[in-house]
Amino acid sequence: MGPPGTGKSHLSVVLGRAAVEAGFRVRFLRADLLVEALYRGLADNSVGRVIDGVLRRSDLVIVDELVFSPLDGIVANHLFRFVATAYETRSLVITSNWPFEQWTNFLPDATSATAILHRFLHHADVVVLGGESYRLREARSRPQRAERSGTSDPPRRPALQKD
Repeated sequence: MGPPGTGKSHLSVVLGRAAVEAGFRVRFLRADLLVEALYRGLADNSVGRVIDGVLRRSDLVIVDELVFSPLDGIVANHLFRFVATAYETRSLVITSNWPFEQWTNFLPDATSATAILHRFLHHADVVVLGGESYRLREARSRPQRAERSGTSDPPRRPALQKD
């Protein structure tokens, strides 16, 4: 967990890649896509199959940017089902901008937040990242471009090199 731009997603991808290289099956999901899949499952009464489908074929599941926006009681219940199903059977990596104490701001009640956090944190190693956003630091370090005819050239990305 940590503020935006401090490397949470990058670190989770690195952990996932290391797990793949060690022979584990890894699934990476943005939290909003997981929530969307849970809602679709609710619509056709397949939430259990959605959760099983995500977890069954994965030794490690990475959920990026959880509690980025408020969740309603229905999704919180299904998120609990997801975490409870994974509990002690699968490894989870969850990234979030918010400290655990503030999860009640995004989950509908303290009971939901506590139930999810208890299962998630029971065997967890919590990594808290801090510092300045690398995106903002990078933006400030770029030289300002002169404007031509009211427009500016888009920033150029360096070319990728093959090893």
